[in-house]
Amino acid sequence: MEPNNQNERTVLGASVADLDRKQLCELLVSLCDQIQAEVGTGAFRGGIYPDNLLWEDGRIRLGPASESGWQGQERAFLAPELIWKGEKSPSADVYSLGLLLYYAVNSARMPFYKSGEDGAWQRRMNGEEILPPPAAGRRLSEIIRKATAFQPADRYQSVEELKAALTSCVDNIYLSGPASAETLYHKSEEELNRVEKIMLDIIKKEEDPELDKQTEAPEEPEPDGPVVGPLMPEPEPPAKPEEPVVILTEEKNPELQPVIIGRPAPVQYQNSTERERKIATKVRRRRRRPFVIILLLCAILLGAAAIYDQIIMKNGERTMVPGEDGTPASELTLPPVEGAPGSEATPEPTPVPTPEPTPVPKESTYQVVVSDVSWITARDEAINAGGHLLVINDEEEFRRVLELLEGYPVSYVWVGCRRIEGALTWVQNDEVNFWPWLSGEPTYVDGEVTEDYLMLSHINGNWGYNDNRNDPAGDYPAFYSGRLAYVIEFEK
Repeated sequence: MEPNNQNERTVLGASVADLDRKQLCELLVSLCDQIQAEVGTGAFRGGIYPDNLLWEDGRIRLGPASESGWQGQERAFLAPELIWKGEKSPSADVYSLGLLLYYAVNSARMPFYKSGEDGAWQRRMNGEEILPPPAAGRRLSEIIRKATAFQPADRYQSVEELKAALTSCVDNIYLSGPASAETLYHKSEEELNRVEKIMLDIIKKEEDPELDKQTEAPEEPEPDGPVVGPLMPEPEPPAKPEEPVVILTEEKNPELQPVIIGRPAPVQYQNSTERERKIATKVRRRRRRPFVIILLLCAILLGAAAIYDQIIMKNGERTMVPGEDGTPASELTLPPVEGAPGSEATPEPTPVPTPEPTPVPKESTYQVVVSDVSWITARDEAINAGGHLLVINDEEEFRRVLELLEGYPVSYVWVGCRRIEGALTWVQNDEVNFWPWLSGEPTYVDGEVTEDYLMLSHINGNWGYNDNRNDPAGDYPAFYSGRLAYVIEFEK
């Protein structure tokens, strides 16, 4: 554990997993003291992650924290509300400390590690419950579960409360002393503050105070699919569990797409290609109605004109047409009506059919623009550049676009498709007949905001369609900033 030279400065990092549970609790108690000394009880400190634990001058201390623009391991240990909304609070520090405790007792592995680094991070950001590892034991499992709760209100509200829980593990459990104020806090019960009295009451009610008795926690469930967008609160259980409950797909996502914390979960709908096509067909039919009415009016006018001509022509008799210069009218001989006396049928020449030109296939070129803009802004900028937002007609074009995106540090790309009267429609009014949706998409709504704009999202190594709000980067800059782009298509 300790370096050979007490003055040597080293990074603890993954070696935190080598600590026994007593050392680990003592380490976290020490970190709680450091945070209180630096920022006090009611402020956010940050910078709590393994690679920022420095062994220096015979003790472990926290290194500096970033104000924003979190990257790497520091970002992986942040609380969800800090990622999505930039909310800095003492409970966000509690979350990071709880995650550090999980990481240490789980052999330097994060929750949901089987889903890969990105998948595990997205599952936490989505609000999936973190199940303590079996190696934590019952007492530490309780602390991990409360400290890493998704909703900030469900956690310890300060590092002082977390410290009290950890201290109870060290004094009561590891030293095997009786649960008393003197054992836990080295003072009488009359001298205890409110938090200390609460923790003492909890410990006294415990039937089995031994930490070494392992309580098996259920295995972490495998993810149903990638999640994009912001977080959603857990749905309330049904009032009558005995009645059948229809299970609908929910949008979970950041994207990492984002749902307002504390609002009820919206009902989502399963993807149906046939449904989208039927909606698009209805929209096109409604658009044809004015055109059909105009054609009927034109036909009626042409018929009236033909009847009028038949009336004034009367078997070839002459009518007078006034001169344009005001002189007496000149005579105009109308051609005889076919079948009238004295008329002879004149054969009409057979029209020569004009060959239809062979359509020349369009050739498209593409340009990727990395920019944190809304869908509407991306559409307008594409038009101003002389093109339009990308239209994907088939799988071949989809593959060409994915090859084009290789090398760009983006995960979200606007394409030229949006919902009009409920039907997805390309900006060129082409029919949408290729649907590479990501798992769980489309979601139609994000909280109270409709998701009517289509983007390509890169989740767990796969690209696919994801419907989103108009301006996700504006609403959630910490998540989307620097990772958003759009593709302009130029047709020749």
